[in-house]
Amino acid sequence: MNKKSLWLALVAAGLIAGQAGAAALPVWADGANYAVGNVVQYQGQRYETTIAHTAWTGAGWNPADAVSLWKPIGPCATGAGDACNPVGVSSAAYTVWSGGAKGAYSLVHDDLCGYTTDGQISYADPELTKRGLRAAFGIISGNCAPYHWQAAKQFLAHGHEIFSHSRNHMDANTAAWNSAAQITGSQDDIAANLNGYRPTFFAWPSDISPDAPMAYLRSQPGYLGGRAANRVDENGNIQYGMAAGVNAASFTDPFMIKADTFTQSGIWSLYPQGSEILNLHVDAAIAQGGWSLRTAHGVNDASWETIPLARYQGHLDYVKSKVDSGELWMAPPSDVIRYRFARQNCAPTVITDGNGQAAIRFDASSECQRYATTLTLDIATDRAVTTATATQGGNSVTTAKLDASHYRLNVNPLGGDVSLQLR
Repeated sequence: MNKKSLWLALVAAGLIAGQAGAAALPVWADGANYAVGNVVQYQGQRYETTIAHTAWTGAGWNPADAVSLWKPIGPCATGAGDACNPVGVSSAAYTVWSGGAKGAYSLVHDDLCGYTTDGQISYADPELTKRGLRAAFGIISGNCAPYHWQAAKQFLAHGHEIFSHSRNHMDANTAAWNSAAQITGSQDDIAANLNGYRPTFFAWPSDISPDAPMAYLRSQPGYLGGRAANRVDENGNIQYGMAAGVNAASFTDPFMIKADTFTQSGIWSLYPQGSEILNLHVDAAIAQGGWSLRTAHGVNDASWETIPLARYQGHLDYVKSKVDSGELWMAPPSDVIRYRFARQNCAPTVITDGNGQAAIRFDASSECQRYATTLTLDIATDRAVTTATATQGGNSVTTAKLDASHYRLNVNPLGGDVSLQLR
């Protein structure tokens, strides 16, 4: 076992405490007590004690002169950095959103397989894919024809998310509603037709749900979250206004994800009628540092409040410009939920061996494992370094230099320790 592996094993066993900053090698002190194996620095060189000595004083006992007491083991300046004053990692923290973006955005299309939304197939997917953007499409699973399932497979191949919009688009606030059929049954339909793919996000028809169906959805282990529903109170009255908004960066309830609904006039939107509500919802995410979810339906088709093609294209161009500038992260809703809760539950810890080597270890609790995804990690060194490289699980990790003492890398907390080499 090499020195680094041994040291990490001792850390893991609790025999050496992890530390954020690397300690400088002690300078030889005249008259100090030294045991065999102690290492010091003296005049730019490193020395190891070969004979124990106690309180021996006088210039002749220094490591350079007392050759019977000390063994030279190399200069301070080595290939691993300054071994007498090694670089330390002063902090390691996840960025709020992937890539360090200021805000997150999800574009969600309801009613795939129903209500004449084939513009999602003819226009939405091609326009998104052309720009390298990823969105989400909600299936009404009981309405799907074979060509819809084929289109859904293509959507998945392009990186989009398929979510459940129930089996029959039935209002949950009706006597005919059956949670097992509409929520789990829809999930089973999708898995049966999409090669085992099981949706992890749910959108309520009409954004309405009584407490019991909502409780059922929360209890299903396969679901990570859902679009916010307006609650139905004990008297059957719908409490509107619960489903609209921008989600804070550290939102706490993944089953009440707020949204803004597109209509051509802008009625029911958070933003003024006559404004470009599509782009304003993106701007709100960036300005507030939060997550905006846009509810839409078809594109350039006969669906309810379809988005005209030119308007859709203009919106995607606007989104792409914000993504390219680094201000915005656009991702399907389950990806955003995973990132937010992995950021919370997969805490990084810095451990340093004091010789220009450091490692990042992750809390792999059950909650971390539930949400784990690729996370953007920013590290800060205690002083400027020339290069920083990283590996995880034996594979190289791309490391981006922000400045001389700040670096950024993307890691998976279930991939094992990240080893850093700082020079």
